[in-house]
Amino acid sequence: MKKIFSVILATALLTSSLTGCGAKEPTGTDSTTAPAQSEAAAEEGKTKIQVMGPWVVESPEDKILADVVEGFEAAHPEYEVELIGVPSADLLTTVQSMAASSTLPDLVITNGANNAAWKEMDIIGDIREEFDQEFLDGFYPEMLKEFTYNDELFGLPTCAAPFVLLLRNDLLTEAGLDVPESFDEIVEAAQKLTVDTDGDGKINRYGMSLMGFPDSNNALRFTLALFAAGAPDIYADETGKWATKIDSEDGIRTFKFYYDLAIRDGSVPPGATEVDYKTMINLLATDQVAMAISGPHTIGSIVAQNPEMEGKFIAVPLKDKNTVAYLNPYGMIMFKDAPNKEGAIEFLKYASENFVEMTRVTKRPPSRIELEEVAREAAPEVAAILDCAQYNIDYAAVPFRGEEANIVAENVNAMLAGSIKSPEEAAKLTAEAVQAVLDANN
Repeated sequence: MKKIFSVILATALLTSSLTGCGAKEPTGTDSTTAPAQSEAAAEEGKTKIQVMGPWVVESPEDKILADVVEGFEAAHPEYEVELIGVPSADLLTTVQSMAASSTLPDLVITNGANNAAWKEMDIIGDIREEFDQEFLDGFYPEMLKEFTYNDELFGLPTCAAPFVLLLRNDLLTEAGLDVPESFDEIVEAAQKLTVDTDGDGKINRYGMSLMGFPDSNNALRFTLALFAAGAPDIYADETGKWATKIDSEDGIRTFKFYYDLAIRDGSVPPGATEVDYKTMINLLATDQVAMAISGPHTIGSIVAQNPEMEGKFIAVPLKDKNTVAYLNPYGMIMFKDAPNKEGAIEFLKYASENFVEMTRVTKRPPSRIELEEVAREAAPEVAAILDCAQYNIDYAAVPFRGEEANIVAENVNAMLAGSIKSPEEAAKLTAEAVQAVLDANN
């Protein structure tokens, strides 16, 4: 029998979040401490596996995870799984706090964005030898790679939560528009899809949603746009040092892309600076916006909120100078001092092979190659995404990723709020601050 615990800390800007979740009320000063072995489990001769992360408290992922846990416990009656709930926006802070107090659980549900930082903290270690090569070869290599750093493997992916361009295909068709293939075409489509649908003289459906809230969801979506424009936020230059192209002409054009949508044209609903992931889902689910930079997993959340949206959305690579996607594989990473390493490895194996329901419900493509056809049948919306590995951005895995993402998100927010007056100024200020971080780490 699984037990569920909620963990909440102060809201912070974090890199571990690739999907957002609203904050809950604090659970107390001891909320970051993983629970001790339950008396019932001890009496039954079971050992506990602690799994922490956002899927414990996010819907519909919570139900899917609960079913996976139930299946695992039935297949492995010697184990009891305890789930520790942490909203996405609080995950990195929670890990840091638990690491400091030596209370880390066995596994954390996340992507690979923090591998470099956690390796520097010495809280994760290589687990590659726990799996045979045939098993590892069964993963999409692009997804498995995201759970490595310097050729060390720290966990396993269960699915991808890609960042691409999400579109109301029905509205594009009604308006006689093709799928946009550049920033200019997205801006043009957003203008045409910003309409007064009920004739009351007020706009009630906007062409685009931009996540302007200053968190990592904001940063990653904007970073994807930078890569589409040909202006990576972090890259290794010809000398091997970290550099940025944020203040290049292409980088400025990316800021202008956001500026034109939200400020010049009014194709984005008012209040973009407060739009986080949860708010964006609500805007899409209630027919208030037609496009967003997100992914097929967002379709699952939209349909869960409003079943009438089933079949209306498609997800395609984001296009401008480059065609890009960020596969954003999600899964579980094992901490080096996991209290139950053997059980954690077993759960990793089981989970990676038994998350097909996640594809059906949330539209996340699976991590195992053998599940591709099942996924195509279960969720036709993900079919195009299964072919997006060739467009995956080179998202640098660096220990200072969180600091850099903070800068990007805060300046995008400031431009949308009007405190930074122009795309040129936003690009210049962002590049200067990012380059300072890079210089400190070169």
